[in-house]
Amino acid sequence: MRSLEPLPPIHRSPAFSVSAAAAAGVSSSRLRRSDLVAPFHGSRIPAASFDGGFRSRCVAYRAVMHPEHCFSHATAAIIYGLSVPRRMQEEAELHVCALNSGRAPRSTGVIGHKSKLIADDVRVHAGLRVPGVEHVLCQLAASLTVEELVIAGDSCVRRTNPLSSPSRLRATAESARNRPGAGALRSALERVRIDTDSAMETVLRLALVDGGLPEPVVNRPIQVGSGVELHGDLVYVEKRVVVEYDGDHHRTEQRQYDLDVDRIWALEASGWRVIRVNRSHLANRASLAVARVRAALAERGRNTPY
Repeated sequence: MRSLEPLPPIHRSPAFSVSAAAAAGVSSSRLRRSDLVAPFHGSRIPAASFDGGFRSRCVAYRAVMHPEHCFSHATAAIIYGLSVPRRMQEEAELHVCALNSGRAPRSTGVIGHKSKLIADDVRVHAGLRVPGVEHVLCQLAASLTVEELVIAGDSCVRRTNPLSSPSRLRATAESARNRPGAGALRSALERVRIDTDSAMETVLRLALVDGGLPEPVVNRPIQVGSGVELHGDLVYVEKRVVVEYDGDHHRTEQRQYDLDVDRIWALEASGWRVIRVNRSHLANRASLAVARVRAALAERGRNTPY
């Protein structure tokens, strides 16, 4: 079997365009060899670097992306790490938009859009060109429910590595008030809160409020003595009630489990009532979680000596 000739130096990351390869003297027959994959027209990437997943498809398309284009909509949201519905995460195509109302890109594996965004609206995040996250949320508004927009909005202003602020989200939404979904986005932004840690915390918070309970404070610092400060997921300060959402990692990661035990003990020893909620309690609009929190708040209203 004839060995594959090495490729000459080509600007790649690790994907490259056919035109760049041709300029470097690579023959068309070499570009058809089995060690290279062609995920998009005019793009090549070493087979060893391409797993067909989201990131490798973005990298492969980046090699042929027009300078006046950028990833957009659901694709940009995933690049940013926003919390979006599973249906968007499982889309096979990449969303790409043209700036300055240019012609929408057309390519197999790509959903093209035209936009009024300009170059100043574009950022590079994780090495990929995307609109500012505020514009991405506006792009999503036509495809998401109000609750889904709240979840995505919360992830824009999350506690760890926030990407924006409520005021910037509102300002961009106002400038896009004539876009499809603008009304839903305005409603959602009224319920977006800073400092969230997960989408399920947001789901739980919305369910508690929709169930007729007061809105808890998100991730409020709580002093538990000796200068130790903990954060409660959802906190009712006056009643000294903390609602904790336990995701799967609380159960499957031993270190996290051990920390949870000590954390809850410290809260309870300091006079806080802790209500633990997991995914099973969120069925039927979280009716069971709402009932348990309501009972705890009522009990604290009658009997709390703190």
